[in-house]
Formats: sequence, structure tokens, C-alpha cells
Amino acid sequence: MRVLHVAGQLRSSPGILRQMEWEQQAADSLGFDWQSLLMRPVGVSESTSPVLHELDLGRSGHDFRTWIAFRRRYYRYIAELRPRPDVILLRHNVHDPLQARFVARTRNVVTVHHSIEDAEFTALGGRTAGLKSMLEHRLGGATLRNVFGLCGVTPEILRHEVARSSRSDVATFIYPNGRLLDSERPPGQRDGLRLVFVASEFAPWQGLEDLIESVVSSTDEFILDVVGQLSASQRLACSRDSRIVDHGLVDQVELSRILGSASAGIAAMRVDNKGLTQACTLKVRDYLAAGVPVVSG
Repeated sequence: MRVLHVAGQLRSSPGILRQMEWEQQAADSLGFDWQSLLMRPVGVSESTSPVLHELDLGRSGHDFRTWIAFRRRYYRYIAELRPRPDVILLRHNVHDPLQARFVARTRNVVTVHHSIEDAEFTALGGRTAGLKSMLEHRLGGATLRNVFGLCGVTPEILRHEVARSSRSDVATFIYPNGRLLDSERPPGQRDGLRLVFVASEFAPWQGLEDLIESVVSSTDEFILDVVGQLSASQRLACSRDSRIVDHGLVDQVELSRILGSASAGIAAMRVDNKGLTQACTLKVRDYLAAGVPVVSG
């Protein structure tokens, strides 16, 4: 069976690219006829990758016309791919009319869901949250009514998507996030109490702001290493306390070094903001692979 797992992004997200590279390596080692494919516009990615395919849109930016041009090229590329996959695992793109049309015309699509979408819009907030939620209810619902199957990274997310589809005949799958372990991990040097909090981006459900407030109000001696892309306001908040070290985005070698000195790793603390009681985050695998105990909420 030939399987295609495909996702499309207008902007760079190191975590998704890394996960799909691991997935392809695992499939190759097991002898599966499997292709992991991440599509982005030309110029978005800073590095090459065997799972990365760049689409030349003839324009750049993040406006609506660029979004439409990218989605059109994205679905056209999948439709014209040869040899044809037996199953297409399609990472769900929220409030996407072109996705709904593509799925209606393609009968072997299984959408992959990493969140409860409407609750995530509410958690992100902003003036357009209500509009986005309404569009996802209509357009996302149109997608789910025509898919062959639904795939969630947790049972909770899968149950939610099955309910949205209003179908009893849909095939269902649970496909947790995962990572490949390095054959050798650097030896840890843990001196004193050192906490680490890792995320590609610190969205509201990560709980970074609440954690910073707790640190500032504490007189205990420890270091908090914050690893990931911060907003200007988050960077300013971190600078309020000398015990907080802002590393920004780092490569895998530097992340391994930081984890090697950590006493505990902090996972997402406010996933309840996204309507979740279960979570399946890559950072937890990084922590455990380095022998670091995990604190979560």
C-alpha cells in the first residue's frame, strides 16, 4: 500500500519539518511504501530537506491572494502526483474551501487533526476568532463529511472530529506524535535546580506567561531555560528576572546540551484553554529521551 502524508505551510515551523523527517526515516527503515511531504512557498525555508517541496507562487507575502495561490498549487500538486497513493493522509487545514473541494473529488483522503479547532480559535483570541470558528464549522464540516477516514493524535481529538463529521461509517485512526531517538545522547551535567521549557512558539495554551509570573513572585534559587520563538512581549517578560534565560530558537545539538543540564522539563500547562484534557507534544519526547522528568498541567 502506497501512503502519502502531506502538509502545507505558508510559514516556517521547524517542529513540523523535523517530525516529518523522522517519520520518513522510520518508514524507510521499516520498508513501508510511504512518502512524507511538507510543502511551502519558495523562499520560506532556510534549509533543504528530503521531505520538503517548495512551490513557486510567483509572488510572496501573507495576504489572502498569496494564501489562495498557495492552496491552489498545493492541491494541484497532490492531484497530479504519480504514481497515485492508495491513501492520502492530509493534515487538516482550517476553514479552507479548496480543501473541502479537493476532498469531495478525492475518495482516499484521511484528514489528520492535531487540535480541537474551534476551541483553539477561542484560545488564540483576537477580533477574528469568532469568524474563523464559524468558517471552520462550515468549511471544515464540509471536508469531514466527505473524507474516507479521520486521524487524531489523541483519542479525545479523534472523538471530537468524528462527532463533527456526523458519520457512523467513517474509518478512524489514532496516530500520536513521535520522534526518533539518537543512538547516543550526550551525558547530562545537572548542577543545581535547572528547569527547561521548550516550544516552537509559546502560544497561550503553553502557559509561559503564568509561569513567568510564578518565577517573578518566587525567591527560590533556580534557573529557567526558555527555548523557542518568543513574541516581543514574552521576551520583555522574561527579562524581568535574571533567573530566566531566553535561548530563542536553537538547533538539535544545542537543545541536547540544554536538556543535558536540566533537572525537569515543563510541558504545556494550559491545554485546557484549547478544550483538551489530553495532549501529545513533541517536547515531552525530547525531555524523556534526554532522561529529564516532566512537569505538565
